[in-house]
Amino acid sequence: MERIREFFTYEKPQGYISVSNTPPRLYRQERDWTCSVACIRTLLSGRVAEVASENEFIEKFGLVPGPHYVDELIEKQMLAPARVVKTNRSFAGEKIGLPLLARLLEEKYYVMAECMYNYAHWVVVLGYFAVRDAEDTEEHRILVYDPYYDQVRLVIADEFLTMWCDPDGHEKEFVAIR
Repeated sequence: MERIREFFTYEKPQGYISVSNTPPRLYRQERDWTCSVACIRTLLSGRVAEVASENEFIEKFGLVPGPHYVDELIEKQMLAPARVVKTNRSFAGEKIGLPLLARLLEEKYYVMAECMYNYAHWVVVLGYFAVRDAEDTEEHRILVYDPYYDQVRLVIADEFLTMWCDPDGHEKEFVAIR
């Protein structure tokens, strides 16, 4: 019997693929509030020879404890070493969701996304996999690196989608660089 979808976010797959793109180094966050810094450092490890330390990031960009979002990351030019930077702001007219996430990975972008694992928590997206049924996102998985726990996790795509939002539940924030 097919599941009745009445409440939770659901996306109908459109040519999903299995794809991964992992940066050379995965950086653990050193403080309880530096998930965004750890994710940026992880993404930049695929673009620069020497990645600044967490302390150097905090000092250089004047970061204070608390969550940090896309607008601040761009305004302070924290991603400046990347050749191309795309964020959720780059896709104003396009639906932000799983198809876009898979496409960015396929195009060899390194991607980080803000989600609700904890309040306003950033993770690095390492892969998207259509595991069994290409037509059912409940059978798809997202591979993420969580810098707080220093762990790689395989998450059901639908679950990731419901956690991928800002604290008010409106916008799916992400940063993609190459």
